[in-house]
Amino acid sequence: MNVKISKLNRLMIALLMGMILGLQAGVFAQGRVVINEFSTGFSYKNGQDFIELKNVGMTDANIGNFTIVTENEIIRIPGNTILPAGGFYVASATKMIAAEANSITISLNDSTAKLVDGISGKAVNLNNTSIESIVNATGKGSFFARKTDGDCFWQMDAAHTAGASNGKNGATASLQISKLVAMNTNCISGKVNFTVENTNAASFFTMNYIIGFDANNDGKFNTSDRFEKGMDSSAPVVEINNLYSTGSYKVMLEPTSGCNQQVFDFKIDPCITMAVKLKKFIGSNNGKVNNFNIEIETDADLKELRLEGSFNGNQFEKVSNVPFQNRAGLQNIAFNSNPTQQSYFRIAMTDVNNKTTYSPVVRLSVTEQPISKMSASPNPFNDVIQLQLQAEKSEKAVVQFYATNGALALTQTIDLMSGHNNIRLQTSQLQKGMYIVSIRNASSQQAQITRLMKG
Repeated sequence: MNVKISKLNRLMIALLMGMILGLQAGVFAQGRVVINEFSTGFSYKNGQDFIELKNVGMTDANIGNFTIVTENEIIRIPGNTILPAGGFYVASATKMIAAEANSITISLNDSTAKLVDGISGKAVNLNNTSIESIVNATGKGSFFARKTDGDCFWQMDAAHTAGASNGKNGATASLQISKLVAMNTNCISGKVNFTVENTNAASFFTMNYIIGFDANNDGKFNTSDRFEKGMDSSAPVVEINNLYSTGSYKVMLEPTSGCNQQVFDFKIDPCITMAVKLKKFIGSNNGKVNNFNIEIETDADLKELRLEGSFNGNQFEKVSNVPFQNRAGLQNIAFNSNPTQQSYFRIAMTDVNNKTTYSPVVRLSVTEQPISKMSASPNPFNDVIQLQLQAEKSEKAVVQFYATNGALALTQTIDLMSGHNNIRLQTSQLQKGMYIVSIRNASSQQAQITRLMKG
């Protein structure tokens, strides 16, 4: 596998040497403040409007003396106002008289008058890459809000969520990212991968990021810690390598669009050495079965060898035990497992002292199985989907929809008859996006798996 190196500017040298090198200066710069929601038109009716700011960044942000500029008003935020990471600030506006998106422009400027964030529905601003367009905002109402906090997608509503999260009724972010952490691979270094799961992943790149390390291990990210900026232009994975320091990290990812920011926490755990050495662990999937091959060297103190699987590369569970010989020396083991919804796998090795170490994670590309046993239409689907199944006998089956981050989104039990079945499922409770769909008969250990898109 080719290793992709993102432009991480010597963060690990700073971590190992413990040198400040100016990285601590202005830790508030690690905050990221955006215009998140606002109302308009109430001022025209002798009422009052609001503009909500959201800190979608990693640390607290000092927004003292920032200004919010509308068409008819300049609102100055009081000096030394601290907006916590993840926090909201709601400003009152008295001259927001425009009611239509194409008449609205709002900008947020820092204390030096530098543009921090801007939104507009005016045609004159559509080609300005520093200002986000709201001309395509969907819905009806006097309240404009991002679909989820920081999201690029704007919508209008008749109700507001000022001072609280924008996500309503389980709304999911437009940008879907999964995280994979490889901890101290071969006791040399660690890395973290962030995979954009959207079908149009390339449209989110180049991806900028800020990575922070909790240098004093106090569980907080502030002036005592280390921060560095980087970027990765190769879709669909942002890959950060050579994380030598064990401990807690925080990463904020931001596409060049200036919205869709997402923050992730992860840890690099200490490396555990033991008498069992893993020489090789590889895997593949042919659509019917997962094939694995491992090579270990042990001095006969191995107690358990097991395969673990994960939906998102972060949380693992046992899939099966792996057979091995209780003897010293080199062993080459080939084994198979039935395909599951999981696509991330690792080997867990436990010795007689109950010390466990793990292999690097492998990700299998699961081949869909649209064979005669199962098909689905339409794809993309909306609030109803038709499943066509062949069953050998009458029995119950379980249909499960998994989001790309591994979360179980929907489970339904269906009744099958021997022969051909045409099953109609209601899926209105699912958000738009990609899903991994699994159908397992009560008598079968092997699930039928496919990927479907809700449009």
